[in-house]
Amino acid sequence: LRVEGPGHPVTATVGQDVVLPCHLSPQRDARSLDARWIRDHISETVHHYRSGEDLYRDQMEAYSGRTELARDGLSAGRLDLRITGLRPSDDGLYVCTVEDADTYEEAIVELKVSATGADPHLSLGGYEAGGVRVLCGSAGWYPLPQLLWRDARGQHLPSVSQTHSQDQEGLFEIEGAVIVTGSMEGPLSCVVRNSRLQQERELSLHIAGTNSTARVRCSWPLHLS
Repeated sequence: LRVEGPGHPVTATVGQDVVLPCHLSPQRDARSLDARWIRDHISETVHHYRSGEDLYRDQMEAYSGRTELARDGLSAGRLDLRITGLRPSDDGLYVCTVEDADTYEEAIVELKVSATGADPHLSLGGYEAGGVRVLCGSAGWYPLPQLLWRDARGQHLPSVSQTHSQDQEGLFEIEGAVIVTGSMEGPLSCVVRNSRLQQERELSLHIAGTNSTARVRCSWPLHLS
């Protein structure tokens, strides 16, 4: 008897429902077995099933009312776990375990949870180091995204500062700043990227440069700070 997972990470987005696959090999009826899903890093119970009954006494509070073992596949040896309303904290490794008499087998399933945040917003932070400080921020991301600046030639510009924080739901907010000087001209883009989803959000402004100053021109409201 072996317990097998999907062999690749399971990906889903925050707020969705997800099914973590797990099955017995060779195929056999699993309805009379003791099956438990646990979190790998803390070894606490996500869902416990034994001989036709769901047992909730040891279930982690964070998963209360959010898990279900798919009953329609038990007779074929499938022990798929459904988790509803995904949260950032659900991200990570899960272990599907099976006990039968003196037999214990397990398989590890990796769940990658993601969220794409809001469109970036830009603000002006005043004059600094011979230029204008421009700030870009965006919230609602998971995992922590990248924040990049690109000039008119598509070259990356280093941020002079970058900070991030997490809200109560575990979603990230990120903010970065760049100094725009008189030598810069053309579009300046702020890109916030979720590398896990290969998704990004971008906002651009136009720089009209002169020898000594930089004028920022845009067609949407800017927040002045």
